[in-house]
Amino acid sequence: MPRFRRHEWVFLVAGLMPAALALAAPPAPETRAEFERALADFDEAQQIQLNRPDRSRRLFRLAAQRFSSVIASGVVNGRLEFNLANCHLQAGDVGRAILHYRRAERLIPQDETLSANLAEARSRCLTSIPPARRNAFIKSVFFWHYQTSIGGRSRAAMAAYVLFWLLLIIRSFARRRRVTVSAIVFGVLALAAGTSLAVTHWADRNAPEGVITSMDVVVQKGPGTGYQRQFEQPLQPGVEFTLRERRGEWWRIELADDKSGWIEAERADLIPTPGGVNPRF
Repeated sequence: MPRFRRHEWVFLVAGLMPAALALAAPPAPETRAEFERALADFDEAQQIQLNRPDRSRRLFRLAAQRFSSVIASGVVNGRLEFNLANCHLQAGDVGRAILHYRRAERLIPQDETLSANLAEARSRCLTSIPPARRNAFIKSVFFWHYQTSIGGRSRAAMAAYVLFWLLLIIRSFARRRRVTVSAIVFGVLALAAGTSLAVTHWADRNAPEGVITSMDVVVQKGPGTGYQRQFEQPLQPGVEFTLRERRGEWWRIELADDKSGWIEAERADLIPTPGGVNPRF
């Protein structure tokens, strides 16, 4: 069984630069109140889950709506996304559960409970698509790119960049091998972290990942219902994909096995938020 741990409130943090000193800013009173009501709904739903399952699912859906309104107010927090995903999973909405676990993963990628719950949600997806060997190889080689947060890579890139130039300045006065080697190491780290951030930014804008959120999504061979079906079986909520092309209200998606086709955009959602993920903690 998945472990459903609700994360308590973490104050919104706003920073001028990823590596600069951040200033804590408490949320608005109405936002805080909405968050508290969401927690209360979640707790009540947990308590009556066995005896009153229908009422419990309604409360989980209500808690999800409240958490969503908090996020819509401008709060960017991985634990809040985690809470929202838990509500969807408990309510039986696998598609949106995976969507919000994936969004949380971008902010708190090394959270063990998040990883366990995401794995549980994926196991409930009714459409199983094994990944292509190429995709699995890339993720295993560049694991650090997929297992670190955007904020963490931003801070690492900035710190390595500053240390690189500081060591170059020191080297101009003391030409020692250790200083030179250290400068090269930090230069490579700054380049790797910066490249990783650039790749993420490019992918979010040009090839974002997404999740099917509706039941029985038919994949067509072209952008319209007049085209033939690409696959015999429709896709079920929770199937993850990469968006390759947009044409009106239709998306051409690529699945984990590299097969592609067209779906109606309203039947799915993208993991990057509309304005991009803002790495505030």
